[in-house]
Amino acid sequence: MIRKLIILLVLLVLCNAAPVMAKSGDAHNSASDVHWEEIDIQFEGICICPKGYYVEEGEIWSYWEPFLAIDTVSEAFYSPYQGDYMGSTSLMELGGKNSSSDAANVTNESTFSQAHAWLFTMMYYQPCEHRDYGMWISEYDSKWQNDELAEIITPEASLFASLAGNLLCETDAISVNLSNHTLDFLPQCIGSSGMSYPMNGHSDNDNIVQANNLSASRMIYKLCRMFLICDPANNPCGCYYTPVWIKSHYKMHVVRPGDRSPAYPVGKAAKFYDSGLNVPYEGAKGSNDEFLWIVYRKQLCCTCCEE
Repeated sequence: MIRKLIILLVLLVLCNAAPVMAKSGDAHNSASDVHWEEIDIQFEGICICPKGYYVEEGEIWSYWEPFLAIDTVSEAFYSPYQGDYMGSTSLMELGGKNSSSDAANVTNESTFSQAHAWLFTMMYYQPCEHRDYGMWISEYDSKWQNDELAEIITPEASLFASLAGNLLCETDAISVNLSNHTLDFLPQCIGSSGMSYPMNGHSDNDNIVQANNLSASRMIYKLCRMFLICDPANNPCGCYYTPVWIKSHYKMHVVRPGDRSPAYPVGKAAKFYDSGLNVPYEGAKGSNDEFLWIVYRKQLCCTCCEE
């Protein structure tokens, strides 16, 4: 009897120490997950770019470059990009939905998700080379878990924490939903999704799809702020860092737990694409409440120059 009790206690400890590995899905497949019609290659004109002590002339080509995949998940260390777990934790506060390390006073309308950024270089070639780096795993980022710590890299956040700041973002939401154009002069706003700040996984929204869209958008902004991705749409002669992001240079669509098209600007209302994405059962390509977003950025490329 004592032996059975010891075995039972050991099993209880093991169950509490790690999540139940129950979620699964289809791993990222560039051939099917990237919507090729979104790339939209166009000739824009002639460019002249400096190269050392002289200049070179070339052609400007624009297109939307698929370059980034972002997981936003309710279960820590689960990755729809990989279709599997990439680790585990005994810290229950790293879980998603309505829990986090500082969510004790957050209302039930709050949603929390972890996020992972994965660079994939489908269109990485000379002369349109980029200076992008690595990936980002939010479970290892204390600033993603905590509102106060998030302000370390966004000291300007307090300037927009007001009723007037929220009302101003209504104009961005109207613009992106009616015309598909985000307002770049309002970098603190992410359309219908909410505010860019705090730059973490918290969202005061009980619409799971919209809340995850906010987390994915914030991750794009965070990568810009930390100089981990560059913006190749500012100047055809190079790819430059933009710590204050230019929202209109990015768009995305969701491919897990279901594949939806077309790609929308950041902050588009989820009602345009969320049908069947928040079902209480397994989605078409993965577990429910675990999202994968394919991100496209605007590219202007001068064919003369090698960065």
